[in-house]
Amino acid sequence: MLRLVSIQNRSQVAEIFKNYDPRQQTWIVSDLRTKFELQRKILQSSGYFIDESVLRASDLWKALLKRCDPHIRIVSDPFAKSLLRTMMDENSEVLGVNSSAVETLFSYIDQLSPVLFHPEGYAQIEEWFTQNPESADRWRAWYLRANFCVKKLISEHRIITSDWITSYLVTFNNLEHLWKQPLVIDLSGEVSKVEAEILKTLSRSVDVTVIEPSPQWKNEYAYLLKPYEYLKAESSDVKQLESVSTAALKKETLRFSGMLAEIKNAVGQVRAWLEEGLKPSEIALLAPDIETYWPVLQPFLDEEGIPYQKDSTHKVQSLPSIVKWMASLRSRSGKLSTTDLEIAFYDSQEAKSLRYEEFKALFKSLYVDEDLKRHALVDKLFSNQLDLSGHLSRDEFVVGALAHWRQIDSESAQIVLRELLQNAVVSTTMPWSEWLGYLETVVAAKEFTLAKGHPDGVLVTKLMSGHSESVTHRIFLGLTDESLKQKSRVQLSRDDYFLIGKDLGFYLANPDQSDIEFELRLLAELPSAHDIYCFGLTDLSGSICSPANFWMSEATDHETLKIPLETRLDQIQASEIKGERELIKDLRGEIQGRIDIDLGKAETPALDLKALPSVSASAIESYLECPFIFSAQRYFRLEDLPDIDLDIDHRTRGQLAHSLFEYLTEEPMRFSWSEEEISEVLEKIRAEKKLIFADDRLWIPLKKKHIRLGQRFLEFEKEWRQNYIHTRTVGREASFKFYFNPETLEFSDEENADFFRVSGKIDRIDANVDARQLLVIDYKSSAGGIYAHGSWFKNKTLQLLFYLWVIEHKLIPDIDGEVIGLFYYIFRDFTRKGFCIEDFAGSLYPAPKRRDSTATLETREQYKAEFQSIFVNTLKEIRKGKVNPEPEDKKICADCKWRRQCRAPHLN
Repeated sequence: MLRLVSIQNRSQVAEIFKNYDPRQQTWIVSDLRTKFELQRKILQSSGYFIDESVLRASDLWKALLKRCDPHIRIVSDPFAKSLLRTMMDENSEVLGVNSSAVETLFSYIDQLSPVLFHPEGYAQIEEWFTQNPESADRWRAWYLRANFCVKKLISEHRIITSDWITSYLVTFNNLEHLWKQPLVIDLSGEVSKVEAEILKTLSRSVDVTVIEPSPQWKNEYAYLLKPYEYLKAESSDVKQLESVSTAALKKETLRFSGMLAEIKNAVGQVRAWLEEGLKPSEIALLAPDIETYWPVLQPFLDEEGIPYQKDSTHKVQSLPSIVKWMASLRSRSGKLSTTDLEIAFYDSQEAKSLRYEEFKALFKSLYVDEDLKRHALVDKLFSNQLDLSGHLSRDEFVVGALAHWRQIDSESAQIVLRELLQNAVVSTTMPWSEWLGYLETVVAAKEFTLAKGHPDGVLVTKLMSGHSESVTHRIFLGLTDESLKQKSRVQLSRDDYFLIGKDLGFYLANPDQSDIEFELRLLAELPSAHDIYCFGLTDLSGSICSPANFWMSEATDHETLKIPLETRLDQIQASEIKGERELIKDLRGEIQGRIDIDLGKAETPALDLKALPSVSASAIESYLECPFIFSAQRYFRLEDLPDIDLDIDHRTRGQLAHSLFEYLTEEPMRFSWSEEEISEVLEKIRAEKKLIFADDRLWIPLKKKHIRLGQRFLEFEKEWRQNYIHTRTVGREASFKFYFNPETLEFSDEENADFFRVSGKIDRIDANVDARQLLVIDYKSSAGGIYAHGSWFKNKTLQLLFYLWVIEHKLIPDIDGEVIGLFYYIFRDFTRKGFCIEDFAGSLYPAPKRRDSTATLETREQYKAEFQSIFVNTLKEIRKGKVNPEPEDKKICADCKWRRQCRAPHLN
């Protein structure tokens, strides 16, 4: 027999519960928290309860399904989607879409499941489409796809999800014989039309009492409550409980700047209530989705020492062992990414031989598996790629995945694989990519409990589980339109829902009729001493939120922003506890000192050097440009290597050109190099320099370009040597190394703690026949950044002067002579710019087109002396450990590669 009991207020449920016999009846609720609370009440009154005393609706439907069809399996949504993706790819021509549209198709199946599973659903909806052509144009194709896939999932895979169970159950004719215990249904606004039909069927053999929420404003939710109208028409007895007067409520509606302010105010208010003498169990913190608040809310409650009933859980995907495992599986499955490769690679002991900067340069841009060959060690670690062809069974996938589990503790992997084994059977086959995708979904969703909630703590739960008889003080968080209204991927309009319900009797879940909002209004009418309704302008990510209609209807002041109450964390930040005062004072002094440095009010403390750094021409220029750039490179050993990418960097091009010129200028210089010979040289250089490209196909055009460059270089050099027949190249990549003391101006070949190690390499040194006159050459790809010699000191361009000073002090083996010229050799157009003494023109270089009165021996000596002064003074400053970020010109900061690490005042 079917009976209906109408209540105006949720508090009236307690009156019905008094007449409930847990030994003879089953009470059906919608959520787990309410189930546990009722079981506790039964335990307190009877001393025991049986399993079927209180059930969730989902438990009842699952029990009925197992009795109707014991061979069908209930699987999770992610697993069903994985099978659906495989099915969509295999039948893409029939469906007209592939697996990229799985989320949309799955939404249609969820929404249309009452029609899809009904024996007459197809015929009825097709007839309805003929009468509603506009709706047919919008979503008939999606209905047909959903119908095709559902039939295959049921007939071939024998699976179903929890949300489809009730729609599937109505296809069976013997339901009324499968349940023998009277039922009390307390599902509030969460009863669907399909569930109502099942309850009506069950009432043929057992008593079914349905508690109908019937508030005064129920007409506003007429569509949502349609199942109750159906049950009322079928009931043999309809009872209306007398209305219960609610206690006078103290209500507040508060507007905050965001979710964090909501949380702080809620925690501050809970502490205030506890200080007034309330028990924690008399307080509730409720939100449409409490999980969005919990990661931030929990630390605040813990700091206050406030107990709460909610369990403390941890995401499996945050465990290092799981992160490394998934990164390794993705990297070996062709899903290359720098992040995954880094996590998986640096997990091994062997990886420590490769600096992170080198790794980043090599693998920042990954395109195909062959990119792993850029480094032999990485290629070795990942050479055992997985076989991704064909379909794998469940066990084959599990074995393949576990082969890459490298941790001693396997508990976390067991948690993940247990979920997989519960959903998939031995005969289930899918491509490796689908298995891996499903495993990733399981990892992202799976949690494990760290600590159980306190049974007498503050109630922290979602709105749909918010009813509790012990709670008298409630704080409602997150009353935004976005959290109370569910978004839908389907293209059914509001009219479609009403017409399908009116014409066919299928009352589908309408997103415009929010059961969460309905439950909020029911909860708001419960007797309570103090209710606070909160709304935040932004969520935790900073996205703008709009207030819910309910909050707007309760609020008396829409515009005023509330300052949140103070919490323990706020007090700690501002505290000066007696025993900590001196420590805090010292910390404040240290912090203030750092702030003063960042603001430029104080100088950065000098480094305490354990050893003097090595220096070169570029290092001196870097220090003069900005001491912090020098420090980043020489003290902190930071590197900014060029990324291996499809766009070949300037450094790689420069290396190639310099090395090619080194080969071509070997004496006696030959100008008859063939294209094949130059090509062989370039291949040799590539091997020697270990030049790596994102794609080997990039090497071919680059090599051709440098073959032409080499040919043009030889043509130019041939003509030059014809004009200056005494020219010989006596130094190619001429390297030098010595030790220098800036205090005593002493040189040494041996390492000494008081001496700087000075080293470098000169691109090229030309000389006349007797090698008494020398020409220093530095190759440049373009004229950018090259200045006239009169501006070298002003622009801190000291490289050629550094080489002059080194040669004049006879610090390069086998090079001895008088430097008469310093040139930048621009190989884009084969021009030379720099400094040359006019009196010696004609032997190694031509006379300048315009007379330069400063190009004299006296000027050379002045340059050399001035450079030595700058060099010595710079080394003395370096010895002091000065690292102040004081750029010579602040314009360089815009393109500085150390900008993010720099604490220059003008960058803060």
